[in-house]
Amino acid sequence: MGCGSSTASPVHPKSEHDKKRTSEKENNQNTRRQESFKDEDEGFEEEFSDGMLGLSSDEQYNQIIRTLGPTQLFEDPEFPADMTSLFFDPKQPIKAKVVWMRPQEILGKDGEAQLITDGVTRDDIKQGILGDCWFLSSCAAVSQRGQLMSKIIMDNQVLSGPHYKGIVRFRFWRFGEWVQVIIDDRLPTVKGKLIYGQSTDPKEFWVALIEKAYAKLHGSYEALEGGITMDALVDLTGGLAERYELTDYNPALYKLILRAQKAGAFVACSRKGDWRRTTKADANGLIPGHAYTVTDIAQIKHKMGEEKLLRIRNPWGDATEWRGSWSDNDRNWKWVDEETKKKIQQESKDDGEFWISFKDFYHQFGEVTICLLGPDFDGDGISDHIGHMEMVRGEWILGHSAGGSRNNLPKFATNDQYLLSITDPDDFNHETDDAESEGKSNIVISLMQEHRRSKPNVKVKSFQIGFFIYKTEDTKYKLPVRHFRYHPDVGKTNCYVNFREVSGRFELEPGHYVIIPTTFLEDCPAHFMLRVFGEKKFSLRGPLLVPPS
Repeated sequence: MGCGSSTASPVHPKSEHDKKRTSEKENNQNTRRQESFKDEDEGFEEEFSDGMLGLSSDEQYNQIIRTLGPTQLFEDPEFPADMTSLFFDPKQPIKAKVVWMRPQEILGKDGEAQLITDGVTRDDIKQGILGDCWFLSSCAAVSQRGQLMSKIIMDNQVLSGPHYKGIVRFRFWRFGEWVQVIIDDRLPTVKGKLIYGQSTDPKEFWVALIEKAYAKLHGSYEALEGGITMDALVDLTGGLAERYELTDYNPALYKLILRAQKAGAFVACSRKGDWRRTTKADANGLIPGHAYTVTDIAQIKHKMGEEKLLRIRNPWGDATEWRGSWSDNDRNWKWVDEETKKKIQQESKDDGEFWISFKDFYHQFGEVTICLLGPDFDGDGISDHIGHMEMVRGEWILGHSAGGSRNNLPKFATNDQYLLSITDPDDFNHETDDAESEGKSNIVISLMQEHRRSKPNVKVKSFQIGFFIYKTEDTKYKLPVRHFRYHPDVGKTNCYVNFREVSGRFELEPGHYVIIPTTFLEDCPAHFMLRVFGEKKFSLRGPLLVPPS
């Protein structure tokens, strides 16, 4: 059984790591220092193409249905039932013979195969031998929101009966829009058993099929090995995900997770370690490099005092659980009254789900990801009402607008610049808002690099990305290179990192600003998307024109 939660260490450029200085002279010195990074993507091939792998439309679906005969079942030519759909290299040796079977063939005479039997829940999900815990733990998190799952898993789909055609559809959010993925329902098995993700109910197949659809979107099942939870949560929600590293103990994070969970956010976490080298739990019952789902959070009182707890779920869905303090059969539970245990649904089951104290959680896990369906302006873990959102798509073009970082200011100035114009400050509440916030607007900025495949056997290169914000008075032309030598930025991402998406919150006064999306290295061609969220209406346009010489 695989694990599969990979991490991309943030790259802290020497000139970008420090907080903004109050002295303009210090800022100018900071700008001139050399930036550096560590490449975490060695071995990945660079691809820059149409990014349409795996995508379909309603028209294509209807055409498929029309062309199928009365008893004919769909066989997907784009994701065939062979080794090319399993691995990057279809010639690699395997230990067992893989047979592709449809759900009813797997089930046989033991019942009627269904996509969903009794609703979608986190308890449905059981990981197979594929190292895609990052995706399945995200599915477990999102499964708690029925309305959203209905958007992902399209209605009225059958796996047996007179209307059965062997075709299934799912939706995922990709680069600013919901896209459709069509698959046939043939699934890889060994000796009649599913080898990858599956439902705990043998009659239910939504887990196996959504995993197959996601694999098609990435080119193969193997492409799902070792991903990032943040990406899966965004693909399943279209939300804004932020990742918090669990380094120095920060008790305030408990409150953030608590408020986010109660507000309906999706929360996942993972342990540090190389998932490729570990397929077994350690002495504490936890798996290094593995992704988990945070399914609940509670602060309880007991005879010995109080305890802050989190409920965590392992997508393996078995007895591989935390064995330490507050685990299923831990003696601490004898101090808790039955009413409290019933309220938080404390049970002793070998289902992969367990309670853990917040202090142990902080010590045992490496990061936590919170995905909000709207931006969190004030950082309290709750999606704030989005008064306004603007989105623009752009491109780093080789030799034109792929200028890289501020290590080379003349090249940096060739990056496209986008004008953000803020007219009015946010409403100020004297009772709840900080005095420093008065007269300012809370803005959330997100930069996403396009990360869609065009070829099934080519991995996508992730560049180190970030963005800068500068004040401007010119609403027509780009800021020239001399501006960057003598004027500090008013905001930026903390570091360059090879994540698909980076974001930040900023308090800005009304006025005009330029946002400069950039890769760390020069001449890195890619498409990107810039999303800006605010409580009050603003405008975002660009790219700005090059000033006349």
